[in-house]
Amino acid sequence: MARGYRKADTNPIDPYKAQPLLLGRPVAVYYRQSSEGQIGNISTTLQTVDMVDHLIKQGWQREQVIMIDMDGGISGTRKIKERPGMSYLYDLIEESAIGLVASQDVDRFFRDMAQIETNIFIDACRRNNVQVLTPTFVYDFAHPTQGRYHMQMFRDQAQRAADFLEFHIKGRLHKSRSFLSKQGQWMGHTVALGYMVDIRRALPDGTANPHFRKYTPFPPYADILLAYFQLFKQFNGNLRATFHHIERHGPFLPEFDETPPPSGFIFPTNLEKRSSLTGKLMLSQFGFRNVFRNAIYIGCWAVNRVIVDYHNHEPIIPLDLFMFAFNRLSPVNLEGEPNPHYAPQRPWVRHDKRERQRPPPTYSGAVFSSDTPDGSLWRMGTHWQIKWQGYTYAVTDKDRIKSVWRVSASAVDEQIDQLVLDRLRLTTIDEATWQQAIATTHNKSHIDIRRVQNAIRTTENAQYGIVESLKAVHHPELIQRLEADFIANQQTLDQLKHELQRLKASRTERQSLLDARPVLETIIQRWSDIPAEQRRDLFDAFAHHAEVERVDRYKRRLIIHWRDQSQSCSEFQPQKKYFPWTPEDVEKLGQMVEAQADQIELLAAFPGATWRAIRDYYGYHFGWGVWRKHYRGQVSYGPMTRWQDTAEYKVLPPNTQLTMSASRSYP
Repeated sequence: MARGYRKADTNPIDPYKAQPLLLGRPVAVYYRQSSEGQIGNISTTLQTVDMVDHLIKQGWQREQVIMIDMDGGISGTRKIKERPGMSYLYDLIEESAIGLVASQDVDRFFRDMAQIETNIFIDACRRNNVQVLTPTFVYDFAHPTQGRYHMQMFRDQAQRAADFLEFHIKGRLHKSRSFLSKQGQWMGHTVALGYMVDIRRALPDGTANPHFRKYTPFPPYADILLAYFQLFKQFNGNLRATFHHIERHGPFLPEFDETPPPSGFIFPTNLEKRSSLTGKLMLSQFGFRNVFRNAIYIGCWAVNRVIVDYHNHEPIIPLDLFMFAFNRLSPVNLEGEPNPHYAPQRPWVRHDKRERQRPPPTYSGAVFSSDTPDGSLWRMGTHWQIKWQGYTYAVTDKDRIKSVWRVSASAVDEQIDQLVLDRLRLTTIDEATWQQAIATTHNKSHIDIRRVQNAIRTTENAQYGIVESLKAVHHPELIQRLEADFIANQQTLDQLKHELQRLKASRTERQSLLDARPVLETIIQRWSDIPAEQRRDLFDAFAHHAEVERVDRYKRRLIIHWRDQSQSCSEFQPQKKYFPWTPEDVEKLGQMVEAQADQIELLAAFPGATWRAIRDYYGYHFGWGVWRKHYRGQVSYGPMTRWQDTAEYKVLPPNTQLTMSASRSYP
C-alpha cells in the first residue's frame, strides 16, 4: 500500500533562534576540499556561494564576510599550521578579529583521529568568544550553561568524520582500489604520457573487453616518446644535453585539446611544462628523468613501486632502447635490487683548488651587474675556467645554469685596485674626505649594533612569555609546541649574540683606519706588496660594492659605489682568449660557408677566432654534416691558426693590420 502524503511544515524549527548570532562582528567562511579533483563541484558551491548568501540572509553585510579558501585540495587530517587557510583562520580567532566562523559542516574543519587539533581549535574559539556556524547548528563553546555540551557535540561530529575517513574511505574504498590496481587496471591517477585508458566495458560485438581500464598506446604521443628515447641514446645518455636539444628543436608534444583520444578512451594528464624558447608543450628535465626509467613503457605494471605484472599492456618502447636509458638513470633494477648495469654519465669531479695556478679573485662576492636577463642588479658569480686557467666573474641566466656573459676576474680586480688606490690618495690629501670616511664606518657599525641589541631584547621578552605560558598550560600538545618555540627562540638568541660580538669586534675597523693614516703613504707606494685580504678589507671599509657593465662587445665599465654615496668609474678592455660570437657573426658565417669562401677569407672575416673555432661554431649551428659534405673552400693552414698568424696578414701594411685587428681582435 502506498504511503500517503502529509501537509507541509509551515513553522520549521530554526536552529538559530535558540542561540543569538554575533551580527556586530565580522564572520569568516571556511572552505576546504580534500583533493584538487573535487574543487569546483557541487560541494564547492554549497561551501562558498550558498554559505555567503545564507549569512547575508541572517543579517551580516557582504563586506563583513571573510572568505578563506586557501585550503582547496588539502586534507582535513593535517594540522592547523600545515593548512594555510586554517592557520589564517586560527590567527583571526586568536586576534578576536571575527565573532563567528561558518562552514558547510564540521568535517570541513577537521578529520583528526587523535582530536588534538580539534581541541586546540575549540579552546581558541572558547577563549575568544567565537561561535561556529553550520547550516544546522550554532556552536557556542563559551556559553555559560551549554558550552560543554556544544564542545562534546563538535568533537563527536569531528570524530564521525575521522571514523568515516579511516574505516570507509581508507578501510574499504582504498582496499578495493588497491585490489583492482593489482589486477593491472587504471584507478583514476594521471596516465603516463604516450598511453590512454580503455574505458569500454564491452567490445562492439558485445563481448567483455579484456583491456577494460588498461593502458593502450596513444599514437600521437607514443611516437614522440619513442623519439625522446632515441634522442637520449643519440646524446649517449646525457640527460641535460637531450633536454636542451628538445627545448630548442623538439619534437614537441601536440596540444591536448587538438588531439583528443578516440571514443571510449580517456587521457587525464596535468602536464603544463612549455619550452622557454618556443612556448610549445614538452616535458621538464625532471619529467624526462622519470620517463626514461619508467618500466610502464615496456608493458610493466607497478603498484606502490613494486612491479606486479611484466606483461600488463602493450609496450611502446623497444626493450633494448628502454634498458639503455634505464641503466643510465636508475641505480636499482626492476626488482629493486642494486643495478649491476647502472652506467651513469661520468659525474663532474671538482679538482683540488690547490692545483690552480692563480689565487682566487680578491673581490669575489662584492661585484654586481645590472646587465642581467631581467635588468635587476645581480651578484656576479666567481667561476674557474679550466680551458683558460683563470677566474671569471659571470652573470648566469634566470635558471642559474648558463652564463649570459662573463669577464676576466683579474681584469676587474686590477681596475678595482686602481680605483681604491686613487681613493686612498684622495682621502689622505683631503682632510674632510678622510673624516667623512671614518664617520661613515663608525655610523654603520653603531646602527648595526643597536639593531642587534633591540632584536636580542625582543627575543628575550618572547622567551619570558613562553615560560609564563608553560606555567599556565596543561595540554600536552600545547606544552610541546611551546617547548619547540622556546628552543627556536634560544637558537635565534644565540645567533644574535654571536652577531653582536662580531659587530663590536668590527669597531676596531675604525681604529685600524685611524692607525693606518700615518703609514698610508707607504701603503700607497708599496700597493703591489699588500696581501689580497688586506686590500679587500680596505675596499669593504670604503665601498658598498662594485658594478660591471658592458659598454660594447669588448669594453666594460666599472663603477664603485662608495659608502659616502659617491661613485668612481673607469672603462677597460680585458684581455680575452676566446672569440665573442654574436648572432650577426653566426649569420655571416653561414652565408660565407654557403658561398664556399676560402679559409683566408673566413679567418680575415673573424680575426681572433681559430680555424677550429670557426668550424666548431658552424657545425654547432648548422650541422656537421653540412660542413663535411658541402664545404669546398681552399684550406691552407692548420686548425689552431688565427688571421693574425697567417702570412697574408703579416705582409699587409702596418696601418692596415692595426685597422683590421682593432675591428675584431684583442689587445
